[in-house]
Amino acid sequence: DLEAYRRKLHEFVNRSGLFMQPFIDVARKNQTRIVYAEGENEDVLLAVQSVVDEGVAQPVLIGRPDAIQAQMDRLSMHLEIGRHVQVFNPEESDSKPEYWQHYHSVVGRSGVSVEAAKIAMRTQASALAAVMVARGEADGLICGKVGAFTDHLRTIRGVLGNGGAGHRHVSSLCALLLPSGPLFLADAFLTFDPSVEQVVQTTKNSIELVRHFGVTPKVALLAHSNFGTSNAPSALKMREATEILRAQMPDVELDGEMHSFTAMTESLRRTIYQDSKLAGAANLLIMPNIDAANIALGLIRSLTDALLIGPLFTGFSRPAHVVIPSVTSRGIFNMSAFTSAEIHRARERANGT
Repeated sequence: DLEAYRRKLHEFVNRSGLFMQPFIDVARKNQTRIVYAEGENEDVLLAVQSVVDEGVAQPVLIGRPDAIQAQMDRLSMHLEIGRHVQVFNPEESDSKPEYWQHYHSVVGRSGVSVEAAKIAMRTQASALAAVMVARGEADGLICGKVGAFTDHLRTIRGVLGNGGAGHRHVSSLCALLLPSGPLFLADAFLTFDPSVEQVVQTTKNSIELVRHFGVTPKVALLAHSNFGTSNAPSALKMREATEILRAQMPDVELDGEMHSFTAMTESLRRTIYQDSKLAGAANLLIMPNIDAANIALGLIRSLTDALLIGPLFTGFSRPAHVVIPSVTSRGIFNMSAFTSAEIHRARERANGT
Protein backbone atom coordinates (compact mmCIF):
# COMPACT_ATOMS: atom_id res chain seq x y z
CA ASP A 1 0.00 0.00 0.00
CA LEU A 2 0.97 3.67 -0.18
CA GLU A 3 2.02 3.88 3.47
CA ALA A 4 4.30 0.85 3.11
CA TYR A 5 5.85 2.42 0.03
CA ARG A 6 6.46 5.64 1.96
CA ARG A 7 8.13 3.74 4.80
CA LYS A 8 10.36 1.87 2.36
CA LEU A 9 11.28 5.10 0.57
CA HIS A 10 12.07 6.80 3.89
CA GLU A 11 14.28 3.86 4.90
CA PHE A 12 16.10 4.04 1.56
CA VAL A 13 16.76 7.75 1.94
CA ASN A 14 18.06 7.29 5.49
CA ARG A 15 20.32 4.32 4.72
CA SER A 16 21.75 5.67 1.48
CA GLY A 17 22.05 9.16 2.98
CA LEU A 18 24.20 7.93 5.87
CA PHE A 19 26.40 5.91 3.53
CA MET A 20 26.83 8.82 1.08
CA GLN A 21 27.24 11.57 3.70
CA PRO A 22 31.06 11.79 3.42
CA PHE A 23 30.73 12.44 -0.32
CA ILE A 24 27.96 14.98 0.24
CA ASP A 25 30.14 16.86 2.73
CA VAL A 26 33.07 17.01 0.29
CA ALA A 27 30.79 18.05 -2.57
CA ARG A 28 29.30 20.92 -0.56
CA LYS A 29 32.74 22.38 0.07
CA ASN A 30 33.89 22.00 -3.54
CA GLN A 31 31.00 22.62 -5.92
CA THR A 32 31.62 21.41 -9.47
CA ARG A 33 29.76 21.75 -12.76
CA ILE A 34 27.89 18.55 -13.60
CA VAL A 35 26.02 18.18 -16.88
CA TYR A 36 22.87 16.04 -16.93
CA ALA A 37 22.13 14.59 -20.37
CA GLU A 38 18.40 13.99 -19.75
CA GLY A 39 17.53 17.46 -18.48
CA GLU A 40 13.83 17.19 -19.31
CA ASN A 41 13.28 13.99 -17.29
CA GLU A 42 11.20 14.25 -14.11
CA ASP A 43 13.49 12.16 -11.91
CA VAL A 44 16.53 14.08 -13.14
CA LEU A 45 14.87 17.40 -12.34
CA LEU A 46 13.82 16.23 -8.86
CA ALA A 47 17.40 15.13 -8.24
CA VAL A 48 18.73 18.46 -9.50
CA GLN A 49 16.40 20.26 -7.10
CA SER A 50 18.07 18.38 -4.23
CA VAL A 51 21.52 19.02 -5.73
CA VAL A 52 20.81 22.76 -5.68
CA ASP A 53 19.16 22.69 -2.22
CA GLU A 54 22.08 20.73 -0.73
CA GLY A 55 24.70 22.75 -2.61
CA VAL A 56 26.58 19.72 -3.94
CA ALA A 57 27.05 20.88 -7.55
CA GLN A 58 26.26 23.49 -10.19
CA PRO A 59 23.90 21.70 -12.62
CA VAL A 60 23.92 22.08 -16.39
CA LEU A 61 20.85 20.57 -18.05
CA ILE A 62 20.71 19.43 -21.66
CA GLY A 63 17.21 19.90 -23.04
CA ARG A 64 14.72 22.33 -24.50
CA PRO A 65 14.27 25.27 -22.13
CA ASP A 66 10.50 25.44 -22.65
CA ALA A 67 10.07 21.73 -21.94
CA ILE A 68 12.26 21.93 -18.84
CA GLN A 69 10.36 24.94 -17.54
CA ALA A 70 7.02 23.21 -18.17
CA GLN A 71 8.20 20.17 -16.19
CA MET A 72 9.40 22.34 -13.32
CA ASP A 73 6.09 24.22 -13.23
CA ARG A 74 4.15 20.94 -13.23
CA LEU A 75 6.26 19.66 -10.33
CA SER A 76 5.95 22.98 -8.44
CA MET A 77 9.73 23.29 -8.32
CA HIS A 78 11.45 26.50 -7.28
CA LEU A 79 14.43 26.29 -9.62
CA GLU A 80 15.14 29.21 -11.92
CA ILE A 81 16.83 28.68 -15.27
CA GLY A 82 19.87 30.90 -15.49
CA ARG A 83 20.07 31.35 -11.72
CA HIS A 84 20.02 27.90 -10.13
CA VAL A 85 20.65 25.82 -13.25
CA GLN A 86 22.11 26.41 -16.68
CA VAL A 87 20.42 24.92 -19.75
CA PHE A 88 21.87 24.05 -23.14
CA ASN A 89 19.38 23.43 -25.93
CA PRO A 90 20.69 20.66 -28.21
CA GLU A 91 18.54 22.02 -31.02
CA GLU A 92 20.90 25.02 -31.07
CA SER A 93 24.08 22.94 -31.22
CA ASP A 94 24.66 24.02 -34.83
CA SER A 95 25.62 27.41 -33.40
CA LYS A 96 28.53 25.69 -31.63
CA PRO A 97 30.44 24.00 -34.49
CA GLU A 98 33.31 23.26 -32.11
CA TYR A 99 31.09 20.57 -30.53
CA TRP A 100 30.56 18.45 -33.63
CA GLN A 101 34.16 19.11 -34.70
CA HIS A 102 35.47 17.75 -31.40
CA TYR A 103 33.13 14.75 -31.57
CA HIS A 104 34.16 13.96 -35.14
CA SER A 105 37.85 14.27 -34.22
CA VAL A 106 37.57 11.47 -31.63
CA VAL A 107 35.07 9.12 -33.34
CA GLY A 108 35.62 9.92 -37.01
CA ARG A 109 37.71 6.79 -37.49
CA SER A 110 34.88 4.72 -36.03
CA GLY A 111 32.58 5.36 -38.96
CA VAL A 112 31.06 8.67 -37.80
CA SER A 113 31.01 11.09 -40.73
CA VAL A 114 30.92 14.87 -40.50
CA GLU A 115 27.16 14.96 -41.03
CA ALA A 116 26.61 12.14 -38.53
CA ALA A 117 28.65 14.06 -35.95
CA LYS A 118 26.48 17.15 -36.49
CA ILE A 119 23.31 15.08 -36.10
CA ALA A 120 24.66 13.40 -32.96
CA MET A 121 25.14 16.77 -31.26
CA ARG A 122 21.44 17.53 -31.89
CA THR A 123 19.97 14.12 -31.09
CA GLN A 124 22.33 12.24 -28.72
CA ALA A 125 22.39 14.08 -25.42
CA SER A 126 24.98 11.77 -23.85
CA ALA A 127 27.37 12.47 -26.75
CA LEU A 128 26.83 16.21 -26.34
CA ALA A 129 27.39 15.96 -22.57
CA ALA A 130 30.60 13.98 -23.09
CA VAL A 131 31.92 16.59 -25.52
CA MET A 132 31.13 19.39 -23.05
CA VAL A 133 33.09 17.56 -20.36
CA ALA A 134 35.96 16.72 -22.71
CA ARG A 135 36.22 20.41 -23.66
CA GLY A 136 36.27 21.49 -20.01
CA GLU A 137 32.89 23.26 -20.12
CA ALA A 138 31.65 20.90 -17.38
CA ASP A 139 33.59 18.88 -14.82
CA GLY A 140 31.61 15.65 -15.01
CA LEU A 141 28.45 14.13 -16.44
CA ILE A 142 25.53 11.88 -15.54
CA CYS A 143 23.39 10.15 -18.16
CA GLY A 144 21.41 6.95 -18.68
CA LYS A 145 17.98 7.65 -17.17
CA VAL A 146 16.38 7.56 -20.63
CA GLY A 147 17.33 5.05 -23.31
CA ALA A 148 19.45 1.91 -23.44
CA PHE A 149 22.29 1.63 -20.93
CA THR A 150 24.59 0.03 -23.49
CA ASP A 151 24.03 2.86 -25.99
CA HIS A 152 24.97 5.50 -23.42
CA LEU A 153 28.00 3.53 -22.32
CA ARG A 154 29.24 3.06 -25.87
CA THR A 155 28.84 6.78 -26.52
CA ILE A 156 30.71 7.83 -23.36
CA ARG A 157 33.52 5.37 -24.04
CA GLY A 158 33.87 6.77 -27.54
CA VAL A 159 34.55 10.28 -26.22
CA LEU A 160 36.03 9.75 -22.75
CA GLY A 161 37.28 6.17 -22.98
CA ASN A 162 40.76 4.91 -22.25
CA GLY A 163 42.06 6.05 -25.63
CA GLY A 164 45.16 3.88 -25.81
CA ALA A 165 48.49 3.73 -24.00
CA GLY A 166 48.96 5.61 -20.77
CA HIS A 167 45.31 5.47 -19.74
CA ARG A 168 43.67 3.31 -17.10
CA HIS A 169 41.46 0.33 -17.79
CA VAL A 170 37.80 1.35 -17.52
CA SER A 171 35.83 -0.70 -15.00
CA SER A 172 32.71 -0.52 -12.86
CA LEU A 173 31.91 -1.15 -9.21
CA CYS A 174 28.55 -1.55 -7.49
CA ALA A 175 27.90 -1.00 -3.79
CA LEU A 176 25.08 -2.98 -2.19
CA LEU A 177 23.91 -1.72 1.20
CA LEU A 178 22.93 -4.73 3.31
CA PRO A 179 21.92 -4.90 6.99
CA SER A 180 25.28 -6.57 7.68
CA GLY A 181 27.17 -3.74 5.97
CA PRO A 182 28.20 -2.71 2.45
CA LEU A 183 29.13 -5.33 -0.13
CA PHE A 184 31.01 -4.24 -3.26
CA LEU A 185 30.97 -6.15 -6.54
CA ALA A 186 32.94 -5.80 -9.80
CA ASP A 187 32.58 -5.79 -12.76
CA ALA A 188 28.94 -6.28 -13.78
CA PHE A 189 28.75 -3.81 -16.67
CA LEU A 190 31.87 -3.34 -18.77
CA THR A 191 34.37 -6.08 -19.65
CA PHE A 192 32.80 -9.31 -20.88
CA ASP A 193 35.72 -11.68 -20.30
CA PRO A 194 38.59 -9.74 -18.74
CA SER A 195 42.20 -10.79 -19.13
CA VAL A 196 44.48 -11.34 -16.14
CA GLU A 197 45.78 -7.78 -16.53
CA GLN A 198 42.24 -6.39 -16.69
CA VAL A 199 41.20 -8.31 -13.58
CA VAL A 200 44.23 -6.88 -11.78
CA GLN A 201 43.42 -3.32 -12.83
CA THR A 202 39.70 -3.72 -12.04
CA THR A 203 40.64 -4.91 -8.56
CA LYS A 204 42.99 -1.98 -8.00
CA ASN A 205 40.37 0.50 -9.22
CA SER A 206 37.78 -1.10 -6.95
CA ILE A 207 40.04 -1.10 -3.89
CA GLU A 208 40.62 2.63 -4.37
CA LEU A 209 36.88 3.30 -4.60
CA VAL A 210 36.05 1.17 -1.55
CA ARG A 211 38.60 3.13 0.48
CA HIS A 212 36.94 6.37 -0.62
CA PHE A 213 33.77 5.12 1.09
CA GLY A 214 35.74 4.88 4.33
CA VAL A 215 35.65 1.07 4.21
CA THR A 216 38.69 -1.18 4.62
CA PRO A 217 38.64 -3.53 1.60
CA LYS A 218 38.61 -7.28 2.21
CA VAL A 219 38.99 -8.68 -1.28
CA ALA A 220 38.07 -12.08 -2.70
CA LEU A 221 38.72 -13.05 -6.32
CA LEU A 222 35.98 -15.53 -7.19
CA ALA A 223 35.82 -18.57 -9.45
CA HIS A 224 34.26 -22.02 -9.60
CA SER A 225 37.57 -23.22 -8.13
CA ASN A 226 38.58 -23.22 -4.45
CA PHE A 227 42.30 -22.54 -3.98
CA GLY A 228 43.53 -24.67 -6.86
CA THR A 229 40.81 -27.33 -7.12
CA SER A 230 40.45 -26.62 -10.85
CA ASN A 231 42.87 -25.77 -13.64
CA ALA A 232 40.22 -24.51 -16.04
CA PRO A 233 41.16 -21.28 -17.86
CA SER A 234 38.85 -19.08 -15.76
CA ALA A 235 40.26 -20.51 -12.52
CA LEU A 236 43.85 -20.09 -13.69
CA LYS A 237 43.08 -16.49 -14.68
CA MET A 238 41.79 -15.56 -11.23
CA ARG A 239 44.63 -17.47 -9.53
CA GLU A 240 47.27 -15.61 -11.53
CA ALA A 241 45.56 -12.28 -10.91
CA THR A 242 45.55 -13.03 -7.18
CA GLU A 243 49.27 -13.80 -7.19
CA ILE A 244 50.05 -10.52 -8.99
CA LEU A 245 47.86 -8.48 -6.66
CA ARG A 246 49.26 -10.05 -3.49
CA ALA A 247 52.76 -9.24 -4.67
CA GLN A 248 51.89 -5.66 -5.65
CA MET A 249 49.55 -4.87 -2.75
CA PRO A 250 50.87 -6.78 0.29
CA ASP A 251 49.08 -4.45 2.72
CA VAL A 252 45.61 -5.40 1.41
CA GLU A 253 43.56 -8.31 2.78
CA LEU A 254 43.17 -10.17 -0.50
CA ASP A 255 42.96 -13.80 -1.57
CA GLY A 256 41.67 -16.17 -4.21
CA GLU A 257 40.68 -17.92 -6.24
CA MET A 258 37.70 -19.14 -4.24
CA HIS A 259 33.97 -19.86 -4.22
CA SER A 260 31.58 -17.09 -3.23
CA PHE A 261 30.44 -19.06 -0.17
CA THR A 262 34.07 -19.54 0.84
CA ALA A 263 34.65 -15.80 0.50
CA MET A 264 31.80 -14.97 2.85
CA THR A 265 32.37 -17.74 5.43
CA GLU A 266 35.66 -17.67 7.32
CA SER A 267 35.02 -20.94 9.19
CA LEU A 268 34.65 -22.81 5.90
CA ARG A 269 37.60 -21.01 4.33
CA ARG A 270 39.91 -22.11 7.17
CA THR A 271 39.04 -25.77 6.54
CA ILE A 272 40.01 -25.39 2.86
CA TYR A 273 43.12 -23.23 3.21
CA GLN A 274 44.05 -22.25 6.74
CA ASP A 275 46.77 -19.77 5.72
CA SER A 276 44.43 -17.52 3.76
CA LYS A 277 45.34 -13.86 4.15
CA LEU A 278 41.66 -12.90 4.19
CA ALA A 279 40.04 -12.64 7.64
CA GLY A 280 36.29 -12.57 8.21
CA ALA A 281 33.82 -12.10 5.38
CA ALA A 282 34.96 -10.46 2.16
CA ASN A 283 33.34 -7.12 1.33
CA LEU A 284 34.76 -6.70 -2.21
CA LEU A 285 33.99 -9.50 -4.66
CA ILE A 286 35.89 -9.57 -7.96
CA MET A 287 34.10 -11.72 -10.54
CA PRO A 288 35.76 -13.70 -13.35
CA ASN A 289 33.50 -12.27 -16.08
CA ILE A 290 30.53 -10.03 -16.71
CA ASP A 291 28.02 -12.92 -16.68
CA ALA A 292 28.95 -14.01 -13.16
CA ALA A 293 28.99 -10.41 -11.91
CA ASN A 294 25.68 -9.42 -13.49
CA ILE A 295 23.90 -12.59 -12.34
CA ALA A 296 25.23 -12.21 -8.79
CA LEU A 297 24.17 -8.56 -8.68
CA GLY A 298 20.66 -9.41 -9.86
CA LEU A 299 20.26 -12.30 -7.42
CA ILE A 300 21.41 -10.26 -4.42
CA ARG A 301 19.09 -7.38 -5.30
CA SER A 302 16.08 -9.65 -5.88
CA LEU A 303 16.53 -11.84 -2.78
CA THR A 304 17.47 -9.16 -0.25
CA ASP A 305 16.60 -5.57 0.66
CA ALA A 306 19.98 -4.43 -0.61
CA LEU A 307 20.14 -0.84 -1.78
CA LEU A 308 22.21 -0.26 -4.90
CA ILE A 309 24.73 2.56 -5.20
CA GLY A 310 26.13 2.65 -8.71
CA PRO A 311 27.39 1.46 -11.04
CA LEU A 312 30.43 3.64 -10.35
CA PHE A 313 32.90 3.91 -13.20
CA THR A 314 36.66 4.42 -13.03
CA GLY A 315 39.18 4.83 -15.80
CA PHE A 316 37.47 7.39 -18.03
CA SER A 317 39.57 10.43 -18.90
CA ARG A 318 37.01 12.62 -17.06
CA PRO A 319 34.38 11.75 -14.40
CA ALA A 320 31.36 10.26 -16.16
CA HIS A 321 28.62 7.93 -14.95
CA VAL A 322 25.85 6.03 -16.67
CA VAL A 323 22.95 5.28 -14.34
CA ILE A 324 20.55 2.40 -14.89
CA PRO A 325 17.09 3.46 -16.20
CA SER A 326 15.33 2.31 -13.01
CA VAL A 327 17.38 4.70 -10.86
CA THR A 328 15.34 6.97 -8.57
CA SER A 329 15.78 10.70 -8.11
CA ARG A 330 17.56 9.93 -4.83
CA GLY A 331 19.91 7.61 -6.69
CA ILE A 332 20.71 10.39 -9.17
CA PHE A 333 21.35 12.75 -6.27
CA ASN A 334 23.72 10.22 -4.68
CA MET A 335 25.54 9.86 -7.99
CA SER A 336 25.80 13.64 -8.24
CA ALA A 337 27.42 13.89 -4.81
CA PHE A 338 29.79 11.04 -5.65
CA THR A 339 30.73 12.64 -8.98
CA SER A 340 31.37 16.05 -7.40
CA ALA A 341 33.57 14.50 -4.69
CA GLU A 342 35.35 12.40 -7.33
CA ILE A 343 36.17 15.56 -9.31
CA HIS A 344 37.57 17.17 -6.16
CA ARG A 345 39.77 14.11 -5.46
CA ALA A 346 41.09 14.22 -9.04
CA ARG A 347 42.02 17.87 -8.61
CA GLU A 348 43.80 17.09 -5.34
CA ARG A 349 45.80 14.32 -7.02
CA ALA A 350 46.72 16.66 -9.87
CA ASN A 351 47.90 19.27 -7.36
CA GLY A 352 49.83 16.70 -5.35
CA THR A 353 47.72 17.23 -2.19
